[in-house]
Amino acid sequence: MNYFEAVEKRYSHKERFSPDPVPQSVLEQIAKAGLLAPTGNNTQCVKLVILRTRDEVQKLGDIVKTSALTTAPAAIAVLTDSEGHRAPYNFEMEDYSASATQMLLAATAMGYVSLWLDSPFFDEASQAAALEVLGASDRYHLRVVLPVGLPEGKGSRRPKLSFDERVSYGKLDEK
Repeated sequence: MNYFEAVEKRYSHKERFSPDPVPQSVLEQIAKAGLLAPTGNNTQCVKLVILRTRDEVQKLGDIVKTSALTTAPAAIAVLTDSEGHRAPYNFEMEDYSASATQMLLAATAMGYVSLWLDSPFFDEASQAAALEVLGASDRYHLRVVLPVGLPEGKGSRRPKLSFDERVSYGKLDEK
């Protein structure tokens, strides 16, 4: 699958995952795609934790009860190192966003589904519990978890606004 096919086919899989395991080699290839993302000031503050088994993913699912984390056979947790930036610039948000996006596209290109799962970890208690499960100190921040697997059934994609509704030339056309 070429890049543009992966971009077009990628969607946020919010339904149940098949229990079929994801090979470690696939998870590593997805993670490598994330680590190749651009980083501000080349700080490379993104750290990844690959959860290779259903049992490992379930530990996060016990903290935040989402269909993705209670059914996915694997996941990749994306953390940032709060001490890994160079003052006065902090590119944690940009760096993890670029990394997660590249991993979502890589998963799609390899025939898997995923989604960007962050809001359940906005809560301080959930964040602290998740960091403990992941073996990370409070120096780190769990930014997003990407459940990875095959869909159980056919996944659904939400409609997108048209190109013309979102793109202007030369200046913003406020319709």
